[in-house]
Amino acid sequence: MISSDMHIKPRPKWLPWIQRLVFKPFDFNYYFDDRTKKMQSLWTEFRPLGFTTKSGEFMEFNFQRKIENLTKDFNIHEDISIPKDKYGFTDWELQFETFDGRPLYGSMFVNWGGFYNGKRTALESQLTWQINRHVRLQCDYTRNDITLPEGSFVVHEVGGRVNFAVNPDLFGSLFGQWNNEDKELLLNFRVNWIPTPGTNFYFVVNQLIDTDNTQWQIKNTTVQAKLIWRFVL
Repeated sequence: MISSDMHIKPRPKWLPWIQRLVFKPFDFNYYFDDRTKKMQSLWTEFRPLGFTTKSGEFMEFNFQRKIENLTKDFNIHEDISIPKDKYGFTDWELQFETFDGRPLYGSMFVNWGGFYNGKRTALESQLTWQINRHVRLQCDYTRNDITLPEGSFVVHEVGGRVNFAVNPDLFGSLFGQWNNEDKELLLNFRVNWIPTPGTNFYFVVNQLIDTDNTQWQIKNTTVQAKLIWRFVL
């Protein structure tokens, strides 16, 4: 792998609401096969504009160029496959985030352009609500709209998380995620308890639910517990 990047971050005093501008003349990552030395992929990015406001918001606009060398057919969705070949395509990207020090904050990401021998539009959004110092709610949504000569499809993914903290020594989370590709709901519950410094107790439950049918079916349940106890001889 070979990589390099360059950032320019001036602080213009003549712009009243801008704390810092962010420019990226270049950023590239070149991956090659260690055995054959042939290129596997190339990812490059140019940022003509990015900035951080004095209130903590952040925005960036990027231009990306990608090259992928597929050595075999790649199955991407059901009966849709991308034929093996060397592909080059261009993306445009826009990101925006609000200041995470507020009780309610969020972010949005949009990427559109080429995708192998077709096109793709990707959207990601996230919203977080810090109810109080003990409870935080977070939800996110991702959409990928892909059009290929072999067919078109849309993938939706929805997720949610509840983080809780009874005190600095007892905290945990409840996480859920679903997408229309697998039609499965994944639930994860975890608790971390620190009774004394150097001692940790973890309790985790993973639940996989099949939502493909009218009646949801529990496919797999995993329960794990771990105790770390430090003592000095």
